[in-house]
Amino acid sequence: MCDKDIKLAASFHRLMLNVQKACPIVTRTTDQGLEVLAFSHPLAGFQFVKGTIEKGETPSDAAKRVLFEESGLVCPEPLELLGSAPIGPDQTTWHFYVWHSTGLLDTWSHATTDDQGHNFAFFWHPIDLKLAASWHPIFHEAFNFFSGCIRER
Repeated sequence: MCDKDIKLAASFHRLMLNVQKACPIVTRTTDQGLEVLAFSHPLAGFQFVKGTIEKGETPSDAAKRVLFEESGLVCPEPLELLGSAPIGPDQTTWHFYVWHSTGLLDTWSHATTDDQGHNFAFFWHPIDLKLAASWHPIFHEAFNFFSGCIRER
């Protein structure tokens, strides 16, 4: 299969299943400026929290669920919609929500109950610092979208 055929197949698959992602962006303000929550996946590298929206679930509810499943965090307030964007080679719709947090630790680990029970190591990434080349390209796309939305606020 050539690249064009693969992209067409992925687009058809996405449209048939209507797969969409929820991406809760947790921020904090420090003396160094605004930072966003990120984590290191033991097999897939640096990421932001995101997950698939399940059938019958709203994007906002999915964002809260995914945040809890992947980080152990429970957002004490409604998440604020930042916007939605097509991300990745198959142009999957990602819905971005933000929670401006206070009082969270600088780093922590969370053992997930899904994703084969991996331990995710959480840290804060400065919003004004570009992502390193080691991040997967879809997270570069996501970061470029949501960091622009956050800066405009």
